[in-house]
Amino acid sequence: MIHQFSFDREQADSIVITISEAISRVTDTPMEEMPPLQETVDCDALEALIHSFDTDGMAGIGKVQFPFHGCTVRVDTTGTVQVFDGNRRLPSDDAGC
Repeated sequence: MIHQFSFDREQADSIVITISEAISRVTDTPMEEMPPLQETVDCDALEALIHSFDTDGMAGIGKVQFPFHGCTVRVDTTGTVQVFDGNRRLPSDDAGC
């Protein structure tokens, strides 16, 4: 099952907080019992990458996908975080992933 969450592109650390809260909800694990997201992905680089896209002038959507705490996470430049409750690749869409 794919669970979908949103983050505020204008708010600092919104992506990291949204991913952590989403994984906590999907896995029913308190955030303090999960490993730090920073151990899986460079959070500063993820934030910089997502914020570097000019979504107004782009025809496509930038996406990043990675495993974390037994789930697969996909973050895109529209402000969407998708969590698949399993460590397998999320299905591609028309834009490719």
